[in-house]
Amino acid sequence: MREEDASLMIIRHSVSQLEDQQKQQVISCVAALRQTMSAFSREDAELALMVVAAEVAADEQPGTETER
Repeated sequence: MREEDASLMIIRHSVSQLEDQQKQQVISCVAALRQTMSAFSREDAELALMVVAAEVAADEQPGTETER
């Protein structure tokens, strides 16, 4: 199994264990992200999503730079 597939399985399992209200919020957010991404080329949307994921992981706000 590829690492990406294993990670996806773990994340989906984690989401399935959330309380119903939070699970619905996550599912709605995923749907909104997919809808927004559909307006762009696949490559551009994937790159943009990676930027957002990296910003969230780094706990940064868009347009700001953290000195390290």
